[in-house]
Amino acid sequence: MPKIAVVRRDLPPTLSAVVRLGAALAGIGIAILSISVILGVDAWTVTERVVGTFLRPDMIRYLIVFLPVGLGLAVAYHARLWNLGAEGQIVMGAVAAAYVALFTPLGEIRVVGPLAALLAASLAGALWALLPGILRAYLNVNEAITTLMMNYVAYSLCNYLVYGPWRGRRVYGYPETDLIPDASKLQWVHGYSFSPWSLVIAIAFVPVIYLFLYKTRIGTALRGYGSSPAAVELSGISGTRLIILAFFVSGALAGLVGGNEILMYHRKLVPGEKIGAGMGFVSIMVAWLADLNPALMPLSAYYVSALHYLRMVMQVGELTEPVARFFIGLVFMLLLVSIFVSKYKVVIRK
Repeated sequence: MPKIAVVRRDLPPTLSAVVRLGAALAGIGIAILSISVILGVDAWTVTERVVGTFLRPDMIRYLIVFLPVGLGLAVAYHARLWNLGAEGQIVMGAVAAAYVALFTPLGEIRVVGPLAALLAASLAGALWALLPGILRAYLNVNEAITTLMMNYVAYSLCNYLVYGPWRGRRVYGYPETDLIPDASKLQWVHGYSFSPWSLVIAIAFVPVIYLFLYKTRIGTALRGYGSSPAAVELSGISGTRLIILAFFVSGALAGLVGGNEILMYHRKLVPGEKIGAGMGFVSIMVAWLADLNPALMPLSAYYVSALHYLRMVMQVGELTEPVARFFIGLVFMLLLVSIFVSKYKVVIRK
């Protein structure tokens, strides 16, 4: 009787990237045809909306979020450490940045204020990630569960502040702080809601993380730890320290994004759900679509950012929210299939 087995496929990195890129483009085409046939939506209308979205600079506002968070998650995932807490780390970074901007003298100093706020945000995100990292390193507690649960703790802490002691005096009762000082704001590109400095910072981390993972002894050990912890320990590098480092770096980049959200986009602290807005979870797709390769992460972040923005753009005009959700869901499902095909193959054995 024939047996069906799923076997790992070892494609060259370049071919794997081509397969994923082809699947990403094909997925959009299949999604357009599907909603045209199944839902009776005009295919040309959807195509225009899709192409226009991929060419609009507005989606850079999301790329600035997804790229650094995806890079940070890649560091943890290379070591097979499942950080699902980027949402909470983003929120805690936002809280720290808001504190520096609103309640310290540094917030009134140009250049110094934003730098101090972003540094505090990175540190807060790193420390928030360290707790599950320590539990995993010393007590072998499942990090997927602890990081996921800490998202909701971060939401609650942030909400306590904006509903309570940090609620602004000029916000007419809304759960938010007053606006941060102008000196701490990251100025937008004219006509858009993103800062060129935020984009530069996000892109600058690509070579930094790449060099760290592939050109340093510690980075190589991190990647090796995911497949053989014992071999890494025998090489003289502490697995415990690698776990702590992976969570620290991952949390720091997520926290940095949270600080940027306050200084660039919201310009005040708002409830945690509005800051995270599911973007920490979407960043997981960015990391895996790039196969955890920092060099491919900008392209992956661009693609996912455009789709994320497209979900909102498609709801304007004759297209409805269910159509938008169906389209994006179908594209992401096809992406998951492409990731599976690039890594595994089905073999029938007699």
